[in-house]
Amino acid sequence: MKSEEGGENNLKVQNKILIVDDEQIILLYIQELLKESGDYIIETAESGEEALEILPVFKPDLILLDIQLPEMDGYAVCRFIRSDDQYRFIKIIMISGNASVNERLKGYESGADDYIGKPFDNEELLAKVRVFAQLKNKEEVDQVKGDLLTLITHETRTPVSGIIGCAELLAHDPSLSEEGKELATLIAKSGQQLFQFMKNAVLLCKLKAGLEIHFNPEPVNVMLANVINGLVENHLDDEIVVDTDFDDNLVLQADWPLLINVFRFVIDNAYKFSPKNGRISIRSWSEDDMLLVTVKDEGEGVDSGLRDQIFDEFAIKDVAHHQKGQGISLAICRYILNYHHGSIHVEGEPGSGATFVIKVPLTPIEGISSH
Repeated sequence: MKSEEGGENNLKVQNKILIVDDEQIILLYIQELLKESGDYIIETAESGEEALEILPVFKPDLILLDIQLPEMDGYAVCRFIRSDDQYRFIKIIMISGNASVNERLKGYESGADDYIGKPFDNEELLAKVRVFAQLKNKEEVDQVKGDLLTLITHETRTPVSGIIGCAELLAHDPSLSEEGKELATLIAKSGQQLFQFMKNAVLLCKLKAGLEIHFNPEPVNVMLANVINGLVENHLDDEIVVDTDFDDNLVLQADWPLLINVFRFVIDNAYKFSPKNGRISIRSWSEDDMLLVTVKDEGEGVDSGLRDQIFDEFAIKDVAHHQKGQGISLAICRYILNYHHGSIHVEGEPGSGATFVIKVPLTPIEGISSH
């Protein structure tokens, strides 16, 4: 086993690469190639058993793994690594002189991220190393972000709930002045908005990481009506009229605890951007085996150049003047609808309101479990 450091700047974070091959000449060749190309910390192993001994101590970002190893072959090494969750972010590129499709498929089934044949092209190998090392780092950062948001939400649930509860009590205290009641109401409302944003952020992280979904049949008109009834109570002071035109015969197979968020976010968004005494029109119907739901408001509308961007997370362009909070809710809608093989887009000219169009297949999706 030999350890080498590539690059001259030791203060820079370097990716760690483990090369596993039973041919010394291959080990030396790849090692020198990587040393010349960038900032890498390199370890080598001549067998699968030696690689697994190095693994918990070295903790590589990337493994270049030969398939034809003595005793324990590359497939077995790969399966062992993938069986341990602590190594889930490590990227594995298998190397072999056999370029058959079956061998490649076997490598992917064992958990490999990519494959390169011998003799390999130097530039191709270096490109794969760079890409997968960066990908591993990005996935780890995304995981940390998700874990941090989840932790913050859990740790703040009790104190934020306490703030909201106390503020609501103060808002109804007859001994408090009208100004004091208004301030207490504002505190409660702000606390609820903060807590909802944190819950949405955690949901977005989970959607991006991957969720298992389960489909159940429910009448669309009932589910939409439940969402509307809940939101009407929250927006009584806005005096906004909601018109509905539902096809009462539509039943949709969906992960409803998840999909209901789409309707809630889009309708709530219509409330937020509607003028006082405005009108929201919500319609559902079927067309070409698709459920279509439209939500139309009388707000300012969406500029044509921003119609795609508003469905990207944190797509707010003018943060200093952003007040109404559609930053991640529409991104969540897009991710949830992707899980359902559906889509969402916005129509309407600026100044004449916005119409959000939601489409979901009415026919069951193959490969999705249902109950």
